[in-house]
Amino acid sequence: MSSGSIEAAYAPFVASLRAGGFGPPAAGEWPAELIAAHIARNNDFIAEAAEKVAAGEQVSYDNAVTVDEAALADYAQAVGGLPGLAAEVERSAARLARSRDGLGNLAATPVHVVIRDGGNIVRNSPTPIGAFVDGNASFHLDIHAQQLRALVLDRESGPPAAFDQYQLVLLERRPDAPELDEQAGDSLQRQHLGHFARMRAAGLMTVAGPIRGDDAIAGICIYRADTPERARRLAEDDPAVRAGRYTIRSMDWFTAKDAIRWAVDYDAD
Repeated sequence: MSSGSIEAAYAPFVASLRAGGFGPPAAGEWPAELIAAHIARNNDFIAEAAEKVAAGEQVSYDNAVTVDEAALADYAQAVGGLPGLAAEVERSAARLARSRDGLGNLAATPVHVVIRDGGNIVRNSPTPIGAFVDGNASFHLDIHAQQLRALVLDRESGPPAAFDQYQLVLLERRPDAPELDEQAGDSLQRQHLGHFARMRAAGLMTVAGPIRGDDAIAGICIYRADTPERARRLAEDDPAVRAGRYTIRSMDWFTAKDAIRWAVDYDAD
């Protein structure tokens, strides 16, 4: 797993901790605080093992401390309960990700691993340290994420009483976009950004910006233009669209009333 994918894997778990709303566990099961404390401590101990391998040290791993309920309860209290545990899981996940990257060619190095569960030793064998880190951030995390989800009290929500309406415009790259030299490309980009400035000055656009990580969509614009057709016409007046760099997709977008606060009050007279 890459460092980015390891950190991202923990995002839903951390979000659940921050949202809260957990009920008591079934008899013999852990509460949310112990589950989160176990995840954070496990991340740190496994990251420490990987760091030592990267430094050329001989190491082994035993999860005894990470399943000690009294130690986990003390840790959860020390960091401030669920809010602090959310931060600790996020921090320790980042450390785990860094330690995985730091292994480099040593990822296949075997580490003797002892795993205890319910008072029994369920694993006692060597494991490649890279695979151990990856497994901790995948199936081990998934097991405890399911435990955490099982504690969430039913939370339902009806539709908002009122909505704000925007027009969402997607700027999509054209495969037949003209090839421009550096000077012409820079000039067109300045005109493109100038269009956004004019739309904001006219009170017709709230925000616009580029997209990273998508081959088709170059940017998103949020208009306050009443209808998708009007927003499309405004977007098509963008010099970059007129020059054939982008095509436009326009649609209505609804949010709960006042869910988004803009720097400028676009509803003001």
